[in-house]
Order: sequence, then C-alpha cells, then structure tokens
Amino acid sequence: MDQLDLFADAEEIPATFTPRPTQNRPPAVPVPRPAPTPAAAAAAVEPATLFAEPRPELPALQTPIPERRGVAPLLIGNHRDAGQRLGEAVADTWHATNWGGYRMDIPVSIVAALALFPIKGHIEDVTRIISTCTDWELLQGYREVYAATWSSRPDLGARMVPLMGWLTEDGVEEKAYAVRRVTDTALKYGVLQMTGDRDPWCRSDTDLMSWTITSLRSHGARQGMGEYHTPPEVCDMMARVIVDEPPEKGKWFHEPAGGTGGMFRALAQHLRDLNADPADYVWAINDLDPLAAAGAAVNAIVWGLGPNVVVSCGDALRQGDVVDQAMRERAALIEERDQIVGYLATVEAYSEAIKLADRLMSGAKAV
Repeated sequence: MDQLDLFADAEEIPATFTPRPTQNRPPAVPVPRPAPTPAAAAAAVEPATLFAEPRPELPALQTPIPERRGVAPLLIGNHRDAGQRLGEAVADTWHATNWGGYRMDIPVSIVAALALFPIKGHIEDVTRIISTCTDWELLQGYREVYAATWSSRPDLGARMVPLMGWLTEDGVEEKAYAVRRVTDTALKYGVLQMTGDRDPWCRSDTDLMSWTITSLRSHGARQGMGEYHTPPEVCDMMARVIVDEPPEKGKWFHEPAGGTGGMFRALAQHLRDLNADPADYVWAINDLDPLAAAGAAVNAIVWGLGPNVVVSCGDALRQGDVVDQAMRERAALIEERDQIVGYLATVEAYSEAIKLADRLMSGAKAV
C-alpha cells in the first residue's frame, strides 16, 4: 500500500426541515453571506422529503418559544476564531441546561447535523426554516439529516452512530428545550456560515467538530484520554512541508491517531491551493475515541474529501489492522445499502404496478 503517513463525493441527499404553517410568525433577520470563494460553486440542491408518509400531528411540546427567534446579523470574521467561539458557546449553553452535566454526544450531534445539512448555498433560508420550526420538526429534521447521510454514505454514516443514539431514545421529547437552545446558539454563532456554502473550499477553513468536542470535554477528561487536537496553524505548516507538489492520483494519506481530522483538513486545502482535487486521493483516519471518529466522518463530508474515505475507531498500536478492517466494513456497508435501496425500489415498482392494474380494472368495469 502506497501511503503518506502525516506523522512519520458521493451525491448529497437532502433532508427536510419543512415547518408546519403557523400564523403571526415573525421573519428571521437575514444572515450575511461569507466572502466569495475562488473555486466554482456547485449546483444547488433542492429540498426533498425523505419519507413518503405525512408527519403526524403531534401535540406541541411545552418548550417556550421566544417572540423573535433567529440569527441576528453578525460578521463571524476569521472562521477559525469563529469555530472556537462556537464550540465554547455551545458548551456553555449545554451546561446551562438540566442535561449539561453529561451526554456531550447530544450537543456534538446537533452541531454535526447542522454542518451536514445538505441544502448548501441558501444560508438565510435554511436558518429561517430551522429557527421557526416546531420542536417535533426540529427533532425529526435531525433524524432525517442522519438518515440522508446514511443513504448517501453508509460507511461514514455507520461511524456516526455515537451521534445518533439519543434521537431514538424513549423520552427524547424531554430534551427538546435543551436541543432548541443549543440549536439557536449554534445558528447564532455561525455554524451555517462556516459549513453552508456550496464550495467545499469555504467549508474547510475550520474544524467545528474539534472545537465542539474539546470545549465540551473537561480538561481532566482530555488528560485522561490523552486527547490534544493539533492547532490548525501547525496543521497548515505541516501540510505545506510534507506536500510541495500534488501527489499522484490514488495516493493514500493515513492518520493512525487523527482525532477529528485536523491534518486532513489542512492537507485538503493545501491540495486545492495546488489545483488538485482531494477526491482523487484515499483518506484513511483512525482514532481511539468513538466521538472523535464520528466527528472525523462528519468532517469528511463537510470538507468534500470525496468517496475514498475510510474512518476507523480502535487502538492502532494494539490492533494494527484497524484500517484494513474498516475497509472490509466499508465494502459490506455499501453493499448492504445497495441491497436495501434495490429492495425499496422493487417494492415501490410493485406498488405502482398494483395501482396501475387497479386503474385498468376500474376502467374495464366502467366500459
């Protein structure tokens, strides 16, 4: 295996946050767009509903809704400083709720889902929709984002399991107020400005997963886990030192203890500066912490690293073959996804055939 050890795009499927119509709902204040990008903008992704069944009319959850919710105009400035501020603000908001003493997977999951939101290039509209939806729609919207991620990238979606579990738990509605507060904080501090552009070049200037995880985790916990994410400036310098010209296509980049992928972010941006496409290379990253590995999977999509990404979670020193195992799991997950999608397509075709036969029979009886 030809590897470059840093220390020695699948199609986006949209999810929906379509709000129920309400009266007297104040409009959200527009959010300024980030600076223009040097790269070409991709085609806009139109929203689509993932589930054919209509949403049930559930009783409203008892969450106080401010008279005016939305994102005030803000200039987030340098994305790296903004990323740190967002992580710290999310941590402060979460710890201020009754759930803040534990379950850091929930606020990390919220930031991740907002970053993964597949409708890119419509920051003001997406902000307004998310800010004004009901509590049930907010929770369901996060479920749909992760469902869409699995459908598009089952290999990376499977690695995000630590971020999804809370959405399927009994009594998740009890957390709605805390979820709403964290969501509003993340929107206020510019999560969509940093991750909502159509161009991956603009989405790759900061590692929101790293800032969020490290801000939520106590200093003692970081010491116990030996978790210290490399500063972005150091990652940028190392990327320039390691790669001075675009490598051959198909080159492997391997990170055995990569955290949320900060080195990959720097290298991907450096490759773009060299007029190379990160999707032309293979990215293999491992981390011992399941939450960090989940963050790396999220970042791989947000940063546009392409279809050839392998994220593993394990002890690379003891196991040794974590990447090979992740490659096998990746192939199996993609095959399983294709089988499920094929089955669903067959069921849909059968259903349409039955409907057509019913119409034909009805027409014959009328004649």
